Amino acid sequence: MFEIKARDAMARLGVIKINGKKIETPTIMPVVHPNPKKQTVPIDLINKLADVIITNSYITYTTPELNEIASEKGIHELTKFKNVIVTDSGSFQLSVYGSVNVQPMEIIDFQEKIGVDVGTILDIPTPPDVSYERASRELDETIIRAKDSLARREEMDYKLKLNGTIQGSTHMDLRIKSAQEMGKMNFDIYPLGAVVPLMEQYRYGDVVDIILNSKIHLPSNKPVHLFGCGHPMLFALSAALGCDLFDSAAYALYAKQGRYLTVDGTKHLDDLKDLKNFPCQCPICSQYTPKELNKMFVSKNKDERKEAERLLAEHNLYITFEELDRIKFAIKEGNLWELVEERCRAHPKLMDGLRRVSKYMEFVEKNDPVSKKSGFFYTGFESMFRPEVYRHKQRLNRVQMDKIYLTNVSSTVRKPYSENLPNIECDVDVLIKDPVFGLVPMYIDTMYPLSQNEVPELYDYEKKFNNEFVSNFMSKIEEESPEKLMDIHTYNYYTNHSKTKFEKTKETLYAHKDNCDLTRLDKMLQYQYGHKIFDNEIMDKLITKRSKTTKRLRNVMWKDTKEVLFTVRASDNFLIPAKEGAKLLHEKIPAPFHRVVIDPSVEEFAKDGKSVYAKFVIDCDKELRPYEEVLVVNKEDELLAFGTTLLNGKELLEFDYGVAIDVRNGVNKFNKSDN
Repeated sequence: MFEIKARDAMARLGVIKINGKKIETPTIMPVVHPNPKKQTVPIDLINKLADVIITNSYITYTTPELNEIASEKGIHELTKFKNVIVTDSGSFQLSVYGSVNVQPMEIIDFQEKIGVDVGTILDIPTPPDVSYERASRELDETIIRAKDSLARREEMDYKLKLNGTIQGSTHMDLRIKSAQEMGKMNFDIYPLGAVVPLMEQYRYGDVVDIILNSKIHLPSNKPVHLFGCGHPMLFALSAALGCDLFDSAAYALYAKQGRYLTVDGTKHLDDLKDLKNFPCQCPICSQYTPKELNKMFVSKNKDERKEAERLLAEHNLYITFEELDRIKFAIKEGNLWELVEERCRAHPKLMDGLRRVSKYMEFVEKNDPVSKKSGFFYTGFESMFRPEVYRHKQRLNRVQMDKIYLTNVSSTVRKPYSENLPNIECDVDVLIKDPVFGLVPMYIDTMYPLSQNEVPELYDYEKKFNNEFVSNFMSKIEEESPEKLMDIHTYNYYTNHSKTKFEKTKETLYAHKDNCDLTRLDKMLQYQYGHKIFDNEIMDKLITKRSKTTKRLRNVMWKDTKEVLFTVRASDNFLIPAKEGAKLLHEKIPAPFHRVVIDPSVEEFAKDGKSVYAKFVIDCDKELRPYEEVLVVNKEDELLAFGTTLLNGKELLEFDYGVAIDVRNGVNKFNKSDN
């Protein structure tokens, strides 16, 4: 069972529950040798750091003394690990040696017998760049084995959870086929296999292709495991693309070679020996100097050398988990993209991987939250391609514009533009050329991320990047509705006329100001919800309220009852509905838009304002994005409640565990407050 607790980019800060044990994602499964004598790092430290490990059931099966202990006492007793244990099935040995001495169903039976929490089918790991015919043939065999493994589990009533590995080499249509076919089989976790050679060759663009072509076609409610990914410098990018689990023996293998892991690469101890201190504050690096550890490592004394390997492996493990903790914090804070861009600058090939993501931005954007705790920080040209920018350009088309004036603004003007420019408010949509977001309508410029961003002085090529977007956007308007466009002379004449008209009396000036506020709110609602909510009749019945301290818009209310419809949230200027606003949204937005339909059995809970759980969602707006405001309705489209969705449209229909909608209020509370 998998539940999302928080998210950013496509990363999921979540919890996997297996056999009464919990795994917090994203995380890594340290590879633990089934023979304790060959394990470099003490299992006590791994128990302290890790929620889950991966070990090899094939080695356990083919080593008589290990087989005997595991068969009698179980894999947990053999490894001395307390939490979730995942096992590989021999696929790694198959990729290295070309064959294994075990049958596919035989290894499934053995993994169940020794009490493995999550086993793996004996898939065929097809390496990169092989012929299409070979990759296709081996994928077909993997799919047959996958079906047989699931049938075996069902037939024997095994408790074993199973990994269904995605294969297909570097042929993306085969990766897609694998994801589609395996996705239908309801595996518990989906590893992406045979990517280690690509990582070793720094082919991160190909790794991104494999991850995203698989993610697009896999069920969203299952964790995804990037097999063999163990270097911290790749974690942020992989997590941002929706990989929940990693595994590697790199922490131990690198230690045997005297290699010291950092978040931006690998250093050799010999290259660090002249430093006074290590660039790390883990327990190992705090206790030893580079010179001391290197001296132990190059010692001819085998015990001293072995101790140095252990200490170095422990550092490597500490830095690995430290990076994952940093990623989790970034997800929680909503600034994971900034961390990804920072990490990808560690190596040009990582930057290749990041740039490849823009090819899939339509899919990535669907998983990225519409609002975040942290503002948008521009860290380089790659920031132009982030989902926040892509989404804004798409949602510009939601806003109805009747009179349009395009203008430039100096980069020295602070945002929001509407608060820092001498603007005469009227019914003209002033579009400001923005070097990052393309065009920013002044009426909506307080909304996330249009004013919640920091951008340095840009190079000329960066400033020119959006020229084509602006030109195409304006050309489309000129072609379809040329009468909407104003040049500077028409705009100046119109605004001066408006100024003269409304400054005649204090009453007309106040009325004009309130009307401009309502026009602003109307545009903001269109941008946020994709529909026009305020018609002229409704506008006549509304008043606005501004903060006494900041002078910013805070509420829109019914004029007669003073009941609040929407509150402008201070952090992102999104319009958050109160009960009257929810009723109006339900009236003005046609089904199925911005709706989540729930099972009749939980209608009363929703009406009482209780959270909606994913397993009770029966339908929804397929285009919902994470953290959007939604209406909770029944099959007859009766309004039951309203709140914030934690999941996107695809996830709402596929997840069967955890909270889906954080409900703000239910109609039963409406009625009580009305009485």
